Amino acid sequence: MTTSFPPVTVDENFGVNTGSSYSYTRTVHLGPYTVQVRVQRSLRPHDSWAVAEILSADLTWTALAHTHSDSWFEHTTEPYGVNAKDELNEIADDLIRRVIAIIPRSTTVPQPTLDVIGALLAHTYGSTGERVITADDMRWAKEHGGPFRLLQRPDGSVLLTKAHRYDCPLLATAGAQVCDGLCQPVQSTAVPGCSPDAGSTR
Repeated sequence: MTTSFPPVTVDENFGVNTGSSYSYTRTVHLGPYTVQVRVQRSLRPHDSWAVAEILSADLTWTALAHTHSDSWFEHTTEPYGVNAKDELNEIADDLIRRVIAIIPRSTTVPQPTLDVIGALLAHTYGSTGERVITADDMRWAKEHGGPFRLLQRPDGSVLLTKAHRYDCPLLATAGAQVCDGLCQPVQSTAVPGCSPDAGSTR
């Protein structure tokens, strides 16, 4: 199972140091990846640069692609009364396209997770069940109840739950501790109890 990653801009920043340089920074989400593009145009080509960086698991930026200023310096204006975003936006767009070509274009859902989802579908709609989950369904689910969690149990079973708040001991310890019984306020009406087995039809 794969999912495409369209770029979603989450932050932009640009500025001008008149007579010295101007810059443009754009941060985008590409599925699970966070990518930052930074472009600076100075008075001289060797002081101008463009780089795309990816946010690593330890929250540091790692350079992923560069565009040498020789290819765009002459097509941009000097740093006097300039709109930095308008001048550098196309360079940033090109870097984003290159990043999309470099990183994996999809993510694979692990087979054990698919097995759990398949079991839930069969349990709810029968062994030949089928259900379309729309964007509105996902939005509603995020806005109601607690966070969705999938917890492995020692006996090999899996607990799927939205019945607990983020800091509930059950979620905070990945199931090692039991719920403290204070999760009722975050639950949707479809899950009236706070027991890990709340909502089960079996």
